[in-house]
Amino acid sequence: MYGFAKVVCGAVYRVLFRFKVEGAENVPADGGVILCANHRSLHDTVVLGIASPRHLHFLAKYELWRTRFFARLFDSLGGIPINREKPTMESLKRTVATLKDGRAIAIFIQGGRRQSIEAEDAKSGVALFAVKGRAPVVPVNISSKFRLFSRVNVKIGKPISFEEFWDTKVRAEQLNTISQSIMEAIAKLGEKPVATGV
Repeated sequence: MYGFAKVVCGAVYRVLFRFKVEGAENVPADGGVILCANHRSLHDTVVLGIASPRHLHFLAKYELWRTRFFARLFDSLGGIPINREKPTMESLKRTVATLKDGRAIAIFIQGGRRQSIEAEDAKSGVALFAVKGRAPVVPVNISSKFRLFSRVNVKIGKPISFEEFWDTKVRAEQLNTISQSIMEAIAKLGEKPVATGV
């Protein structure tokens, strides 16, 4: 189901938009990994799925599982339901198990949609998953107005490892610091290079 959806959506999006992906080679070919992106539009989930060279298991708000149809749909796509306000131990264990099983998950670090990328909007959950799942984090910047035939830019950065925290008891403030550093890496990917004079 996931492969079919990716092919179909990829074809449609490349017709509707001028799709550009940079840094796809930065996504590790195997092993557990977290692709962590900003979130401006409803299109972002589809865009990230198309841009990633790996099958992604998306963390999504649990409300999407309330109807049988969507529950089956998101389960078939490998989605992981999560309560954004009060994450449960079950969702934590499932996410960590997915990473330790060598799979890739996708997280929108701001939790909900935000037009700006501010360090203080970073949710600490991504840091917790990275530490407990012993997985690197790949920052991703998605930028577009999503108007017909407009440019969709996806920039994928190099993996960030937090291995120094794997065997330690990480405090809440450390998790916040880690998540904010990831957010800053995402923001930097969206910065335009400064033109230099000749």
